[in-house]
Amino acid sequence: MDLPNLVLPSYPTSTPYDCQEFNAPEGNYSLAHSIFIPSLQPLYSVGSSASLVSIKYKENNNLQRYEAQPGARNFRRMFMNDSDEESAFPPTIPEDESSSSPKLSFLSRNSYKKKPRTSITKTNSSFVQKIVTNDQLAKILMSRTSDDTHLFYNCGTSFVWMDASGHPKEPLSRTVFTRACPTSHDVNLLTRAADQLDLIIGFTSGDIIWFDPLCNKYGRINKGGIMNSSLITMIKWLPGHENLFMASFQDGSIMLFDKDKEDEVFHPDLIQQEKHTFKISKHAPKIALKCNPVSHWKLSLKSVTAFAFSPDCQHVAIVSLDGLLRIVNILHETMSDIYESYYGGLFCVSWSPDGRYILTGGQDDLVTIWAFKEQRIIARCQGHHSWVTSVAFDPWRCDEKLYRFASVGEDAKLILWDFSVNALHKPKRNRSTSVSSMTSPPLSSILSTMEEKGPNIHPVLSKTRVAFLQPTVIKTVHGDPCTGVYFREDAIITSDKRGKINIWQRP
Repeated sequence: MDLPNLVLPSYPTSTPYDCQEFNAPEGNYSLAHSIFIPSLQPLYSVGSSASLVSIKYKENNNLQRYEAQPGARNFRRMFMNDSDEESAFPPTIPEDESSSSPKLSFLSRNSYKKKPRTSITKTNSSFVQKIVTNDQLAKILMSRTSDDTHLFYNCGTSFVWMDASGHPKEPLSRTVFTRACPTSHDVNLLTRAADQLDLIIGFTSGDIIWFDPLCNKYGRINKGGIMNSSLITMIKWLPGHENLFMASFQDGSIMLFDKDKEDEVFHPDLIQQEKHTFKISKHAPKIALKCNPVSHWKLSLKSVTAFAFSPDCQHVAIVSLDGLLRIVNILHETMSDIYESYYGGLFCVSWSPDGRYILTGGQDDLVTIWAFKEQRIIARCQGHHSWVTSVAFDPWRCDEKLYRFASVGEDAKLILWDFSVNALHKPKRNRSTSVSSMTSPPLSSILSTMEEKGPNIHPVLSKTRVAFLQPTVIKTVHGDPCTGVYFREDAIITSDKRGKINIWQRP
């Protein structure tokens, strides 16, 4: 029996607003162009997220910064089963070559690349309704250079592929799904090539699609939510890895997957070991060789909303609606620190390019700066008049003395911030609090199962003990609540709940 197509709820009318430029200390940012398809009905509760990627062949390829990191190699050692002859998928490269030559490591992997096998244009799956491809796609791709940028974004039941420069203005392709809406996606920077782009897409149903838009083929993971049927809030490739990716779910869990492994029914409470304030579950060893998930972390009774990997690939910062920022060592699967928001849940998180600072934003209308190694709060940033939905550092305007970052929120504002630790009023250093002395309601339930030796707990500090940072630039940039802010060398990109993407040219 055919199931009915997904019907999206109605959404509010847009507030008319037309912003063409804004000024910053370094000069004028102008609206290069907007991407918006009026015929697409958005899923307003999720909004749109965007990702941009270009194919680079230069010697200073950003890929090398992943391979140069020891953490990237440790990921492979930990999760690849590369010493086990029974592994269903052989290692992509011998360990000694990976350690000795980042460039050789990247080139050697190409011969082992696996690609998705199911044609999305000919599929009989009830999950995919159709794909609409630009009539001139082959010609467009033939004329593209390594500097041209692809833009991908989700809107309602559609996943859209555009040219980031707006030439052509029509989508290169648009995939429409029938059973669920895309919520998050990511492009693998390690495997990108002129003939391959590995994307992972998470859905409201918990389904995951591994998709290559260049060949229009896909694979399906967690089909029908067989391992977790909760909404996926964020999905990301592990930096420097071809197969592994991480997904956070609305049920308060995070799962690590291997795109080349099979689906298998999974019950997190069957094989379980407690690690500090979160629980880790895995398949039995024989099943784990061939089946997903690689690992399951239960972190909260409320939704995990976002996570971000540290630049050295050793840690992941995780935020959730329980108002906590958690720092987890990925390699050891241990939690080192828990920080509490000033008020309410957290929606977004980002690391500074040097790994020294972490940004969070959420329901307290604040952006908060945390010092990772010093294990303390640095400042609260006041400027939004509604929930903060996305934060990001600008790596092209950060150095050891001054950091530039941006935030967007439900107030449709883009705010640029500049901060220097030496210029801030330094508050008293907070001592980590023991479990027995913690009485904060948001933390009490989480710490009830904590082991004797657990993570450092950092309760919320009062306003008088924390420095406040004032905005550098405040500008309303959309007519709808904003959902994302992203930096490129030549532009700032913002997205909103209606599915509009604005690209702001740098001075």
